[in-house]
This record gives sequence, structure tokens and C-alpha cells, in this order.
Amino acid sequence: MKPARLPENTAARRQLQTRLDGLRVSFPSGSPASPITASVSGKWFEVAENDRDVRALSFDFNSPSPNLAIRTGAGEIRLPFGINSWVKSQGTFTNGLDRFLSVPANPMVAASGTWSAENTFTLKIVLYETPFYSTVNFKFDGDNLVIDSEQNVAFGPTKMTQLLGKARATE
Repeated sequence: MKPARLPENTAARRQLQTRLDGLRVSFPSGSPASPITASVSGKWFEVAENDRDVRALSFDFNSPSPNLAIRTGAGEIRLPFGINSWVKSQGTFTNGLDRFLSVPANPMVAASGTWSAENTFTLKIVLYETPFYSTVNFKFDGDNLVIDSEQNVAFGPTKMTQLLGKARATE
């Protein structure tokens, strides 16, 4: 190693910039709507005790800014998301990604969702200042909800414990 700077390499810099400009995180693939969208929007699902402290959740697909409301032991938070687009927020639901060592407090989040099947809404949660993201599948079956999640990397299994929800009779 020498204390002096390396000489400028314009061609390599252009090549790197082109590569960086082309990097994209893909949206989950599917349809922007489902026949069940109206029937599940606004419905609260209570979730059995779990390691992510999710106690209940509800989707709002009817607002101009769709979001997922999550009730935890600390209170209610909302995760705004785009349909085939990204919506950015900060310090919101991270589906457990905030437990990794290199994740800052109140991380920056981008979220996008789509109907990957008629009864399954897929939500991608990206902590875009880190290498981490989580893909969450919400499978609706009448008053039941099955939540399957997978992280892109982990110190151990990438598939997370399945969560089960049951619709409340009243809110």
C-alpha cells in the first residue's frame, strides 16, 4: 500500500455508475386487485402470540394510500405500501428485520404489494439503507388468515414462524 491516491480511472467509474444506475429491487408480481379486496379491507384479524409481537392487523385497500395497520404491545403502527410501486416511510413495521445487527433505529422502509393469487396478498418490505428485505404472504380464507414470511438473509433460517389470524366479530 502506498499513501498516495490511485490514479483516476474514468472508464471504470463510468462502468460502475452504469451498473449502479441499473440496480432495482423488483416488485412482487401479481394483480393490483382481487375479488376479495373489498371484503378484507378494514377487517381486523387477531393474531396468536408470536415472536414479532403482532397482536392484530388490518389492511386498508380503500384509501388513496393503502396501508397495513399492525397492533403490537407498544401500540398501533401503520405501514403504507404501493400497489406495483414503492412507498417509503420511516420507523414503521419491519416484520422483525429491525433485529439484525446492522439495522439502524427507526429504519427507512419501502413497501410494495400485489395480489399474487385471488386470496393471497404479497407484501415486500425493504429496509433500503440495508441489505435486508422481507416478503410476506397474507392468505385469506373466510375469517382465517395465514401469514407466511421469508427474509432474504438471516443468521439461521430465512423462513419465519407462520402466524395465524382470526377475524374479529366486531371492531
